Amino acid sequence: MAHCFPYSSKKARIRPDRALAEYDDIADSLATFLRVQIPRTGRVVLVTHSQGGLIVQRYLVRTLHEDRGHTLARIADIIMFGCPNNGSDFLLPLRRLLFFLRNPQERQLRPYQREVLETQRAVLRSVVQAERDDRSQWRIPIQAYGGTDDNVVPAREARGVFPDGATVPGDHFQIIQPEHRDEAPYRVVADVLSRLLADGESTSGGEGPSGGAGDTATSAGRPAPSAPPEPPGRPKGEASRPRVPKQQGGVSVSLPYGRRKARLHGREPRSIVARILDPPAPGDPRIHVLTGLGGSGKSRIALEAAYQAERGRRVWWVTVPRINACMREVANRLGTPSGEVEQAFRGDGSPMDLVWRYLEASPDPWLLVIDNADTPHRLAPEADQVADGTGWVRQPMQADGIVVVTTRDRAAASWLPPCRVHSVPLLGEDDGADLLLESVPDGGTREEARRLSAALGGLPLALHGAASYLSSVHDAALSLDDPVIHDFAGYRAEFEARSASPPGTTASGLDEMLGLSTMAEVCGIALDLLSSQGLVQAGPLLRMFACLGIAPIPYRSLLDSSAITESPLLPGFTRAQRNAVLKGLDDLGLVERISRPEAEGGQPAHSLTLHPVVHALLRGDAEVQERRAEYYGLIVDLLLEATRTSPPDDPVSWGIWTAIAPHMMEVVRACLAGDSHVDSNPVLRGALELARLTIRYLISVGLLRPAQELATTVLDNCEAIGFQRDSREILGVRHEQGRIALESGDHERAETELREVAAVRERLLGAKDPYTLASRHKLARSIIEQGRFGEAEPLLRSIVQAELVVHGPDHSDTVTVRHSLARAMFALGQTVEAEKELRDILQISLGKWSPSTMETLHIRQTLARCLMVTKRSDEAGELIRQALSDTTHEPDSALAMTLRFTQCQVLIDQGRFLAAHTQIAQLLADRKRVLGKGHPETLRTQRLLDAVEDLRNSSPEKSDD
Repeated sequence: MAHCFPYSSKKARIRPDRALAEYDDIADSLATFLRVQIPRTGRVVLVTHSQGGLIVQRYLVRTLHEDRGHTLARIADIIMFGCPNNGSDFLLPLRRLLFFLRNPQERQLRPYQREVLETQRAVLRSVVQAERDDRSQWRIPIQAYGGTDDNVVPAREARGVFPDGATVPGDHFQIIQPEHRDEAPYRVVADVLSRLLADGESTSGGEGPSGGAGDTATSAGRPAPSAPPEPPGRPKGEASRPRVPKQQGGVSVSLPYGRRKARLHGREPRSIVARILDPPAPGDPRIHVLTGLGGSGKSRIALEAAYQAERGRRVWWVTVPRINACMREVANRLGTPSGEVEQAFRGDGSPMDLVWRYLEASPDPWLLVIDNADTPHRLAPEADQVADGTGWVRQPMQADGIVVVTTRDRAAASWLPPCRVHSVPLLGEDDGADLLLESVPDGGTREEARRLSAALGGLPLALHGAASYLSSVHDAALSLDDPVIHDFAGYRAEFEARSASPPGTTASGLDEMLGLSTMAEVCGIALDLLSSQGLVQAGPLLRMFACLGIAPIPYRSLLDSSAITESPLLPGFTRAQRNAVLKGLDDLGLVERISRPEAEGGQPAHSLTLHPVVHALLRGDAEVQERRAEYYGLIVDLLLEATRTSPPDDPVSWGIWTAIAPHMMEVVRACLAGDSHVDSNPVLRGALELARLTIRYLISVGLLRPAQELATTVLDNCEAIGFQRDSREILGVRHEQGRIALESGDHERAETELREVAAVRERLLGAKDPYTLASRHKLARSIIEQGRFGEAEPLLRSIVQAELVVHGPDHSDTVTVRHSLARAMFALGQTVEAEKELRDILQISLGKWSPSTMETLHIRQTLARCLMVTKRSDEAGELIRQALSDTTHEPDSALAMTLRFTQCQVLIDQGRFLAAHTQIAQLLADRKRVLGKGHPETLRTQRLLDAVEDLRNSSPEKSDD
């Protein structure tokens, strides 16, 4: 059903008692029209012409700005014809000459109106590129079409920045007045409606009259479904299960807006922002490097540039300590198929090449910030790859992209690709005084602020620390005692008394060591204040945080542990005291809070960070070095306690693991590596257990390279810290290294490693120890993967018998080993026995675990293959159909593609060659894209496609009905 939304669009106002409607007023009227006039039982397609497209865009932005995103759920598509996205030059001099007509709609049609452009950017960010559907953003496809002969709104202006759409024949009015059904504009609308109807959705569509007559919607009057169209490989009509989130555990690459609380001070920092955003001259590099002291404001300048760029660019913020996880999320946000992401980050390809291929192919301008890149080894496997432009930092060649790197290394240009270096200066006395006075208006005179700025060397981090201190003092509750330090003069006097360097000297604040010294005094003053308030635990807690990684710290998960009160560092540290200390640290700016209310699936909603300078300063604190075993012993206990009930290979646990894994890796390196390792055997044993668990997590989420790097760190240093390669703790890491080789496809290396580990574990722990059985099973799997089923079968039978005694028939380890045995029996032709085993463990799996668990899906797949051999293809088809229905993985993931391959085999076995040909062709395209043309699985799929084509030519086709 078609509905026309009319609105007034007269050229002039004749009656002075009537106003011409503003776009915002018309947008609000459209909202009312959709709510009142359109039946609520249908989907809606909005089709607009000319400035109607601007009205719809304004309607979207106003709706989302009011946190009413859910009201957009009915809108299935938006199609815009001839929309003046960048304004219209048509008759512009005459329109300007008639300024006395005061037509607000005409003003919006002038080229590059700021309000129109800002609306457009908001629509791109919150609708076209929305990452989820919620109150403030909602994903709706938008297509923009321009006419080849349109002189009112040229095609390039009609297309604007919207990635979907095209140029169609016709002028400004012909494009919405097709004379027959074969014309492009008609087909555009018809195809959208047909697709929605074919997907079983109730559809509302639209076609509108020309000019200002308005926009339209049509309603077919069928119930609207709750699920989107099904992806390839999922049977039609099945309810969709939640997908495994592409963002593993909630790694964020959004801008850290919390750091933008105060304006950017200083003429030179603002000038650097302008130079970053200015269009580069031909041949100029698009990599901008901000260098300077720690705490000089490099990240703040990068944030300002990204914030301003966000109006017309996609922006991402990547922190180097988490660069692999962050770049994986950038790949997801670029729309990279999940299978390609999974494959590259598992080690079957270069994740750096993958991300940059999609960055270069992006139709949208973008800006990428890489923060805290102080050394090249974090930016590529080999340091020389960074300078070669084959690491994470590369020169944008095709795309309209900008890369901003922050680093303390002033020689970074020597190990980076060609770049523009911007030295970040410290603030002058007047700029520093402005910062202090804006933050603490009652802190004293301008001259006193200037003197304090000079004493702190113009270091922005130190200035913010002083401002936070004084603000905290001024905001404190009523007390009988006056604070010793309450203004700029008092703070400067205390600082000068503590500082070893004379204030105001030419060297003050000009080198990294003195910068750290300045911050040491600032931190000391702040911690003394907290101690005077009875919060004596603030210092030890802050030093403990500094021993973790630079990544956001999920402090609630750590500080809820009872282990913290048992430590000699924080004896009797009650929950109330913890809350008070955290508030005090936050008030004084020593930590920065990060809140993510949208976090779900176990992802921490609250975390905190330390500035890299504060982190480095306190990590090297004399007390930390003297009590190293106590600090790291406490941290190891807290990390183990925080993950005790969260198995690293269970997807339900990945939210907390993604937040904690960077800290585990940092603690392992600090405890084990180099001459400064912790000299405490219990702490080292705990750190080795952290390493084992973290490697298990990294393997589970497909991050095989970081897993191998961590395993190598442990194994290279184990003897130096007093642990032999055959010790129980190191065997755990070696077992995981064997798993890495197994998952990487290096089955021979996996067999060698696992055979050694299994033998030593059997000698040390016994044949029936769970750890021994785990290594023997992985060894058997490595043998199976090499096709030696006859050798694997007796080994698996002995493991199954032991598992039944040790764990019982319902334990997950027992089920997994029995599945491996069934695979070996099936390969050896023992089909009947294999089927019986598979049916038994499938019943156990479905009774104890979710049908979407990976092992359950694989059991169904193996059973389906058994059934095909025994000519029961219909039952096999139902099994594999159910597996595809239950999987939470994307259709192009490794797991889903193996299930789809088996489904294709079932279709061939059923004689449904046409359906098989269609699905194999889709699978082949996915495997070529994800795995590459030469991958064994791609070649296997190509052979299956060739075979089904031969069968179609030589055998009768069964009906797919």
